Order: sequence, then C-alpha cells, then structure tokens
Amino acid sequence: VQHSHLALLLVFLLATILILGIFAADYPTFLRQHYDNPKSNMRKSYCNAMMQSREMTNPNCKPLNSFIHDTKNRITAVCGSKGIPFGNRLRRSWRQFRVTICRMRGSSILPPCEYRENTSPRYIVIACENGLPVHYEEGQI
Repeated sequence: VQHSHLALLLVFLLATILILGIFAADYPTFLRQHYDNPKSNMRKSYCNAMMQSREMTNPNCKPLNSFIHDTKNRITAVCGSKGIPFGNRLRRSWRQFRVTICRMRGSSILPPCEYRENTSPRYIVIACENGLPVHYEEGQI
C-alpha cells in the first residue's frame, strides 16, 4: 500500500513541476514581447525594428503589441500590492506607465510588417501567475 502512495506522490510532484514550468516559461515570453526599459533607441521606426527584433513578424505580423518602459520590479509589483483586481485573472496598475503601442498598418498579416507607433502614459492590465506577469491585456484603459 505504501508503494502506491509513494507513486501517487511522485506523480503529483511531477505534475506540479510541469505546471510551474509552463507558467514560468510565460514570464520570459512576457518580457520579450512587452518589456523595453529604457526605451530602445532605434535608427529607423521604433515599432518596425522592435517587432522584428523581438520575433513578432515571422511567420505572420502580430497586429498589435505594447512595450512597457519601466523596471521589471515596478511591472511585477502590479501582480501584488501595486495592482488591483480587474476582471477575471487580471490586475490593473495603480499608476500609469510609459507605454509604446505598435499597431500594424494595413490589414495584411503577411510580412513585410509595417507598424505605426503611439507612446503615452497609461495604466497597464496584466495577468499574473506565481507573482509574475505572463500576459499583457491589449486595448485596456
């Protein structure tokens, strides 16, 4: 009987490690897609260059993406005391962040990708897992 309990515990631990690994993998993706601090100085169009360098133009153009220009600690704090619950699973920042929104020009999602840029202070809305941001909710506030 003890062997079955041990096997069950082992399966549970492996499942937990896999689940945590999946969530942890989302934080690096969040950083790649939404974090740029300080704002990168690009010789050509900021959005065109950033979307390409951050791998969001192949095989298709990502239609909309936002880059947050603040520290990782301040962004992550929205998952805790610096954020308030906002809908299902989401948290909204107490304060505004400097954000650049890259919106695709035209309607084709096929490269070459052309973007227009809008930088403004705005509240950010994010989803968090294990205290880390894993998703940026576009089009909020």
